[in-house]
Amino acid sequence: MGQFLRIVIVLVGLWIVLRLLRRALANRNTGPTPPAPADMLRCQYCGVFVPREDAITANDRHYCCEAHAEADRKRS
Repeated sequence: MGQFLRIVIVLVGLWIVLRLLRRALANRNTGPTPPAPADMLRCQYCGVFVPREDAITANDRHYCCEAHAEADRKRS
């Protein structure tokens, strides 16, 4: 009977240790979610993609900078 009780205690101990390890590994993998990608617009002059909040909009066209907006206006 003593041998059987020892085996049961060891098995219960191993089961507890494995559950704790699984829980620790699961908690470690949950990190902050990455930010959503920015909405990008293509410059009508040079073709470079820029975030929507940084783009220059003129005459319903998008540009990466004021110089390209001005150059495209002169070219038209």
